[in-house]
Parts: sequence; C-alpha cells; structure tokens
Amino acid sequence: MPIFFNQKLSESQILCVWKIEEDVPFYTAYLGISENQIEDLSKSTHPQKQLEWLASRTCLKFACQEMGIEFLGVLKDEFSNPCLVNHHANISITHAEKFAAISIDLEKPVGLDTEKISSKLERVAKRFLSENEISVLDGTPEQIGVYWCAKESLYKWYGKKKMSLRDNIYIKPFVNQTDKIVGVVDFEDITEELSLKVFYWEDYILTVTV
Repeated sequence: MPIFFNQKLSESQILCVWKIEEDVPFYTAYLGISENQIEDLSKSTHPQKQLEWLASRTCLKFACQEMGIEFLGVLKDEFSNPCLVNHHANISITHAEKFAAISIDLEKPVGLDTEKISSKLERVAKRFLSENEISVLDGTPEQIGVYWCAKESLYKWYGKKKMSLRDNIYIKPFVNQTDKIVGVVDFEDITEELSLKVFYWEDYILTVTV
C-alpha cells in the first residue's frame, strides 16, 4: 500500500499522505464499495476527481486503523464538513492530483490542505492575501503556496461559516522552507492564534493545524 507519509504529530493526532498509484478496483475492494457507487459517493463525474476521492477515503481508512478506530464511512455535518460515521474524532481531508492526505485528531478540531506548487496562485494572490501579507512576499510560487495551504487549513479548522481568506485569516511572516508557521483566525465569535506544521516534497506543499 503506497502510504507516502505516516506520522503521529501528537498522542491525539495523526497525519497520513497517500500517493495515488493504483487503479479503481484496488480502492473499491479496499473500501468495500462497487464501481457503480463511485459517482454517487464522490459527487463527481470526472475520473481523476473520482480517483482522488477514492484515495482520500482509502487513506482515511488506513489512518483510522492506525488510531484504533473502526472505519464505517464518512458523513457531512451541518456545515458540510466531513466526519466519521461512528466516531467523534475530528478529521480533515485533502487531495491534489497525485496525492491524498488526511489528519485525525481525537481531541481538537483539525484542518489541512495540500497544493501542487504552481504559478497559478500568484495570479490570484490578491484574492486571498491581505495587503500586509503581500508587502512581505518574495513572490516565489512556493511561498505563495504555503500561504494558500495555511489559509485553507485554518478555514477547514474553523469549519462553521464562510470566512474571507483575505480578511479573516492572517498568516504571520515566515522564512522560506520553514516547517512551522503561525496563523490567526479572526471572525465574528472567535479570535485565535494557531500553529501549523508545513511539509514539502517533490513539488507539493502540505500544511496542517497542530
């Protein structure tokens, strides 16, 4: 099984990254579903998106086993956040092209995101970065990718209502290739500072709240 990365971040939290290499029958057999169910469950007709969905659920099932949790599937809560069918554990799911990743935390909310490093984020940076954040940019796609992943992770961590990535989530300045950053969520009923771990491999970035 191509677990690309598997690490306990604390006694209560695990992070798993899955490299998507198998074909559809492998995933359906592991998850105990039929190919006819994929479109319904994934809410997608695109083959690549369906494959990413399958890999993310396979990664989640593996991580549940690592944490001693029986995996019976995933539901959405009232805010459309993923949650386990039979367990109160907090989960977050992400996927991008060749990789799927999940984090489970038994004690506190969790958010993670992964992104392939690309110049496309530079073109839309002003939509999700504040003026202060833009003022300290060095302009590299990697740095902008960290900002994007971190803000998406914090958005998922909050998980209750729609926030503005630009106006309600702020990432404190950081040096390139850092493995830890700090973000602030400031929205309606909450102002909270959180730490995030940063991971780099190939041309991908992943951030996760810890």
